[in-house]
Amino acid sequence: MKWVTFICVFSLLSSVSSVVLPDTHKRELARRYMDLGEEYFRDLVLVTFSQFLRKYPLDDIRKITDKITELARVCAQDKLGAVFCKLLDTPFTAKLCSITSLPVHYDEMADCCEAEAPLRYQCFVKHKDDELNIPPMGTIDPEATCTAFKENEKALLETYIYEVARRHPFFYGPELLYSIQEYKGDLTECCEAAAKAACLGPKMDALQKKILSSAFIEKFKCSMLQNNGESASIEWFVVRLSQKFPFADFGTVSNLATNFTKVHKECCQSDMLECADDRADLAKYMCENRAAISTILADCCNKPALEKFYCLAQMAGDNLVPAQAPQTTDFVENEDVCTYYKEAKVDFLNKFLHTYSRRYPEFSVSLVLRLAKKYQAILEECCETHDNHACYTKVLHELQPLVDEPHEYVKKDCETFKNLGEYGFQDALLVRYTKKVPQLSTPTLVYLSTKLASMGSKCCILPESQRTACAEDYLSVVLNVFCTAHEQTPVSNKVTLCCTESFLDRRPCFSALEDDETYIPKQFNVATFTLHAFVCAHTEPEQQVMKQIALAELLKHKPKATEEQLKTVMEKFSALIRKCCAAADKQACFAEELSESSIIIPMFHIKAQINHRPSSLPRNIQVLRVGATIQN
Repeated sequence: MKWVTFICVFSLLSSVSSVVLPDTHKRELARRYMDLGEEYFRDLVLVTFSQFLRKYPLDDIRKITDKITELARVCAQDKLGAVFCKLLDTPFTAKLCSITSLPVHYDEMADCCEAEAPLRYQCFVKHKDDELNIPPMGTIDPEATCTAFKENEKALLETYIYEVARRHPFFYGPELLYSIQEYKGDLTECCEAAAKAACLGPKMDALQKKILSSAFIEKFKCSMLQNNGESASIEWFVVRLSQKFPFADFGTVSNLATNFTKVHKECCQSDMLECADDRADLAKYMCENRAAISTILADCCNKPALEKFYCLAQMAGDNLVPAQAPQTTDFVENEDVCTYYKEAKVDFLNKFLHTYSRRYPEFSVSLVLRLAKKYQAILEECCETHDNHACYTKVLHELQPLVDEPHEYVKKDCETFKNLGEYGFQDALLVRYTKKVPQLSTPTLVYLSTKLASMGSKCCILPESQRTACAEDYLSVVLNVFCTAHEQTPVSNKVTLCCTESFLDRRPCFSALEDDETYIPKQFNVATFTLHAFVCAHTEPEQQVMKQIALAELLKHKPKATEEQLKTVMEKFSALIRKCCAAADKQACFAEELSESSIIIPMFHIKAQINHRPSSLPRNIQVLRVGATIQN
């Protein structure tokens, strides 16, 4: 039976020209199968094809996955010979090209089949469909889910893998499978509980938020690799790892940073098998060399293979700075700085990053990288002068404004958050960015302000020493999601300018944007605004979104409105909703009140907005539409 199955697979693969990619010795299918084990291997293949073929049903993805897994099993058993299996050691593009309906659903991706073998897989990754807006996963039915879990655990978990993967086409496969283990653990616990819904509800909400957060963080790292190259990623990891493991020397950190970059690059290129295998190897290396890295790795190193890397990557790290660590002044007071810099610029600057990061764990990664960028610019200038030492000894003074700026920015925003609360903070940011970039669609502005405001509840509650790093690193991820969406449908030159800056300068660029004085206000159109009784059926958070949509539209109509005017208008708007939603005949109330513009906002002649569609929204975000179900 195995040979019959294999012949079917071979017939599909042999119809395509050579599919061997570069570095075949590293991509050998059989070795990945043996290293990872069949279950893990198969799940990663399922993730890969679910992300490439997002329009295809699960049954079709399962059939493809089974065929690739069967081929790997046969190769691992050495029934075909090592040479033959090496020729087929990356069959993914061959399988994709053998799908007759591929040109119908993915015409650009189908064109990749004409490319030469070494470029074919890269072409598929480049054209991976990120345009398909699949609705968010809804609330699960606890009873039905638990019944399905007990009857066929494997089928249920595969369905969850498929549904998450197709909604997040750039989610790292190994990371997704770690989330699946959490999903399985939640079901195992809650399906035995008397109150299944009460147990599962909060856990599923938390898991979905965690998945979405991980997807955004991974997208940020992939964007960094794609737009700034491997060197930028290595520098990012040098900073982060130096802060987490300050007792590790520069050589150890540099080696880890290079290998972390390699793993992320593999996952970003959808090479999930190699990514997973190399993650396991990196975790093994860290645990075998933990004496040189950190004494607090033991707990992570005792975990199962799938959990080990995740634990090591997410751990908080050491909080102490080694007494013998070099001082940052060594890069300022030493008279031979220019000599060392000219001899090996990259190595010298990475040592600066290592030293600065372990000395200042309270700084964000982006801040340390901005300091290094400024330091390099100063050295380039000073090292060409006659008295270069006198020139660069002032560098710490010149770096101080870069340190002060994010601290003051976060301090001010956290004070606003403390005074207004999260919803009030959202409104403040909505006003701020609507005035800065009014060309953005209203739902996009609401989405952006909501995500930016989440920094308050995430970071402003931390001790003051941790707030700036938390806020800047979080905002870097949020702005990357926003910039990725804006790149596909650009509407603002100012936004384009900030988004094309290096990732480490984006947040300061957005913060420095001035109000757009050239913006021509939208003309008032009464047909754009209305309110109906079904508004009252929405939850309070959903009604808050409606109010924010009205607020943004109000600013687009009257961008010079003062803070007091906006406050008065929005209070009347909120009072109107409260009054009519409490009335016996809600629709009649809205009709009567809205016919008298003086009751609501005579100054602006505005009522309320519905159905304002965005020109661009980040993927995986449900379009916000008043009058429809709003997904949070």
